[in-house]
Amino acid sequence: MILRFATTLFVSAMLLFTCQPLVARMIVPLLGGAPATWIVCSLVFQALLLAGYGYAHFLGTRFRVRVQIVLQLALVLSVFLVMPVTVDEALAERLTHAHPTLGLIVLIVRTVGLPFFVLSTTSPLLQRWFAELGETDPYHLYAASNAGSMLALLGYPFVVEPLLPVGAQSKALHAAYAAYTILLVVCATSTFRKHSPPRIEATPAPPAVRAAAHDSERPFLVEPPAGKRWPQRLVWIALAFAPSSLLLGATEYITTDIASIPLLWVVPLAAYLASFIVAFGKKQPVAEATWSRLLGLAAALTAALMINQQTRPTWIVAGVHLFLLFVGSVVCHRALARLRPPVARLTEFYLLLSVGGVLGGLFNGLVAPTLFDDVVEYPLAVGLVCVGRVILDPDRDATSTTMRRDVIFGGVLGLFALAGVRVAHQSYTPLRVFQVILLVALVVAFFWARAKPMRFAVALVGIVLAGMRNMSPPGQVIFADRSFFGILKVRDDTSKSMRTLVYGRIVHGIQSTDPRKRGVPLSYFHPTGPAGDVLGPLPNQLSFREARHVGVIGLGIGSLAAYARNGDEYTFFELNPTMETVARDYFTYIPDAEQRAKVNIEIGDARLRLRAGPAGRFDVLVLDAFSSDAIPTHLVTREALAVYRRALKPNGTLLAHVSNQHVDLKPVFAALARDAGMIARDRRDEDVAPEMKEAGKSGSVWVVLSESAEELMRVAMTQPEWTPLVATPGQKVWTDDFANVLGALR
Repeated sequence: MILRFATTLFVSAMLLFTCQPLVARMIVPLLGGAPATWIVCSLVFQALLLAGYGYAHFLGTRFRVRVQIVLQLALVLSVFLVMPVTVDEALAERLTHAHPTLGLIVLIVRTVGLPFFVLSTTSPLLQRWFAELGETDPYHLYAASNAGSMLALLGYPFVVEPLLPVGAQSKALHAAYAAYTILLVVCATSTFRKHSPPRIEATPAPPAVRAAAHDSERPFLVEPPAGKRWPQRLVWIALAFAPSSLLLGATEYITTDIASIPLLWVVPLAAYLASFIVAFGKKQPVAEATWSRLLGLAAALTAALMINQQTRPTWIVAGVHLFLLFVGSVVCHRALARLRPPVARLTEFYLLLSVGGVLGGLFNGLVAPTLFDDVVEYPLAVGLVCVGRVILDPDRDATSTTMRRDVIFGGVLGLFALAGVRVAHQSYTPLRVFQVILLVALVVAFFWARAKPMRFAVALVGIVLAGMRNMSPPGQVIFADRSFFGILKVRDDTSKSMRTLVYGRIVHGIQSTDPRKRGVPLSYFHPTGPAGDVLGPLPNQLSFREARHVGVIGLGIGSLAAYARNGDEYTFFELNPTMETVARDYFTYIPDAEQRAKVNIEIGDARLRLRAGPAGRFDVLVLDAFSSDAIPTHLVTREALAVYRRALKPNGTLLAHVSNQHVDLKPVFAALARDAGMIARDRRDEDVAPEMKEAGKSGSVWVVLSESAEELMRVAMTQPEWTPLVATPGQKVWTDDFANVLGALR
């Protein structure tokens, strides 16, 4: 019996986690890859999940089980009226034309709202039905649900996306949903036949087992009276909020400060889901006290790494953060498993867990970027999950007086750490090393103080925040901004007379602060590099070329505007509106170019802006959007290339900057060129002489495409290192229906 219920839950969770990336892949080419698109998608899915849990709670508490079965099966069958999942391009454009956010919400709900909603109701309802068959503790089935979620999470980028086009994915989802329906009917039939009313409602609340709280096989603590349950509910919400916030904070910290690696976000989410499987498993081979100690150790190690700003070796450092995420999530979810209520309140329990998860997402996704200019929410979440150790400690002293004393004591030690960092910040002597050792010793001391988890958590947050805010060299950052697009920082290096824009950990532009050299584009855009071959020479050099209209996807600091000559027109396309402020106020390429040429900056998704703009407007179109970890695949597909060719004049040139540490896009562009009948060349300019590096040049790789062999010959004559780009036989053309980032990894 348990196998059929577990299998149904496994399949439903797998389908639930497949719906989200599938719909996102369908929508992005139509509406652009702006963060607002992703944020709205995420919030809509969270809202649908919450609505599904709310419906399950309503159905499970207001109707007899046989009525529940009839209503649920009718709802499940109604999904076949809207499947397979497809996105109507005309409808999408009509809905989002006047009100993009509202239109996107309506589009998602119309496209996949009903299937997603129905799938989200499965876990709480099936667990409740299983309890109707005599199971007193059906919560262990939650592990099967999360196992399905994790399989879908790992399977989509590594199996589904590389092998199946989006259309085929939709058909496969339809078939899988049919299989899920059959499994659900089997479970419903078993429950309907064997049910003898009423079971759950007549089950008395379990006796108080406060004295046996350390026994992990006993699911319940004291069940409060009906009128005094809000403190318990708030604890459930808090224990769900903390690991949800920790997941998002750790993901952003790892992908921003440690390594910009595509698909790295998958690993933290997998660790988070695995924690549910461990925490709600029927057998607990690891004692709760051991999990508590491991969390203290993981938090201490993570604090030491963050204070010391340690990011190498990459996988070891990232592994420590992932270990903290996993253990911290297990502690909180194990505490939830310990505090789970009687079966009669099962659906309420899952509803409030969903509320906590949604609040964690809202805090990290909307509130934190507004309040903080760095990933401050990450150490805050670390402290919150450490507070979760309180639930697992059977010997804790949880009186309000003790809690207040621990918070004050931890806060004082956090301030002490802040003062110590400030002293070290003013002096580059062995005192800094001593200070780091002191902080590590302090954290380790709190790790061993297991009886004071609240004191440990508060002090830890204070120590880490002190290190994050004050361990950088003084006066280095002159501008910092954080938004949905990420963290931007402008840094001044007075010793080299260089100013740099850093986007996460990716350098997006360098300019000399020496007035005599500020007109020379540096970094990947140096005149001796591939960009100079196509766009050069510089305005102060002799040139007889006619005025040109150049389009650039990706503004950065406006480095390419340095090539603008008298009469030229340069149009930059940029997603992040703050980038225009940075380029104009902290760098001079744009203001200087406006003295001799016309410079336009269009904010929005470049593909959408080009599609809506006039045809044949550019002599050269530059793609500079592929150096980060998140590859915008909708900008490098057959459909995107058609948009670019429309925007180019006859025999115009498409120049793509494809430098990336982790992804090799040259074969992708070669396949696109072959498919479109265009000629392509590439130049690897990665062996940069030491003196050129000192002068600000960075190695880079560029690809140029054109329908004109004469135009590409002109480029090749300027630099013989431009070689024909030939597509490999096995390379498939990326389309809006198919893209394989995994296959492009180096």
